[in-house]
Amino acid sequence: MINPKHKGNWLKISLLIINCISVIVLLFSYAAAYISPIKFWILAFFGIAYPVILIINLVFVLLWLILWNKYIWLSLLVIVLGFGHIRTIFPLRFGSPKTHAEHSLRVVTYNVHSLYGNHADDMLPEARSQVTDFLALENADLICTQEFYALGEGYMNTLHKFSRSIRLENFFFKNYRDFWQKTKINAIATFSRYPIVNEGFFRLEDKSTFGIFTDISVNGDTIRVYNLHLESIRLGEDDYKFYSNLTDPADEKSLSQGSRKMIWKLKKAFILRAMQVDILRSHMKQSHYPVLICGDFNDTPSSYAYHTLSEGRNDAFVKAGDDWIGSTYAGRFPAFRIDYMLYDDFFTAKSYQKKEVDLSDHYPVISEFTFNH
Repeated sequence: MINPKHKGNWLKISLLIINCISVIVLLFSYAAAYISPIKFWILAFFGIAYPVILIINLVFVLLWLILWNKYIWLSLLVIVLGFGHIRTIFPLRFGSPKTHAEHSLRVVTYNVHSLYGNHADDMLPEARSQVTDFLALENADLICTQEFYALGEGYMNTLHKFSRSIRLENFFFKNYRDFWQKTKINAIATFSRYPIVNEGFFRLEDKSTFGIFTDISVNGDTIRVYNLHLESIRLGEDDYKFYSNLTDPADEKSLSQGSRKMIWKLKKAFILRAMQVDILRSHMKQSHYPVLICGDFNDTPSSYAYHTLSEGRNDAFVKAGDDWIGSTYAGRFPAFRIDYMLYDDFFTAKSYQKKEVDLSDHYPVISEFTFNH
């Protein structure tokens, strides 16, 4: 007969081993923010899984608390070590933002999903009209859009019509690819109430545009706005089908092929995003103006991409948001916060809001900033 005491000891030892593994994995998820996927791409997978890994460690804290065991400190200390990561998911604040400035800037960033809407049967003109009406009602001073798509007439006519509709007459855009026809737009576009005095774009060799910047003159101050759309995982219908069927019985060959394909796509996206943000970081260091970063990063707050661009800057969600987790992606993949507004200390975020409108596979993010002089 097994001694109950020995059985209890084995259970405790087994739990302790699993807890140690979960702590190591949590440390890996922290490391993902600091180590470039170009050097060690496997860590990026731990970064994506951070919320799940955090929950597992919190369960162990609760478990050891119930058992009143000294091992409670094992996970608790490592969780506290990553407090900065927690704040990017749960915006814990003490007090409201203090503002002193005279000028404010209302900003929207929105991946408009090619203006097709969020359903397969949506008609382009109807979806475009709804997005236009929504943006016009926001009465923003600055709107950063990604996946701005139009076809049928001269692109400048389209952009002028759109800018007048949203009452922002100044704009700069850059197509993801260079098209020979002058009637096609598939672009990253920034629309501004204030004059644009300089602009530029970013593109890896033989790859599509992943960002633009505009220097904007606002009541005597010049700010630099980066509008970004970092590398996507580029999931197709077969990938979504594979993901949705993971819990269903499937043959091992299909599971193996689907897994390898998904891992390859994720790996490629991790590495390309790392290359993109390294270019952006170098460019931003040369800026003589306060920097505001908006856009779709296609990556989580635990990623190298987010950490690189947010280093030394503030996150509007962290400083002024009140939505736990704050997922900005409305598609079929797991919900993550992948759309951001990051900013230098020249700005203060007075508010942050995500609007759950069903017009895209992303939700628009709106924030109001004041200038600190």
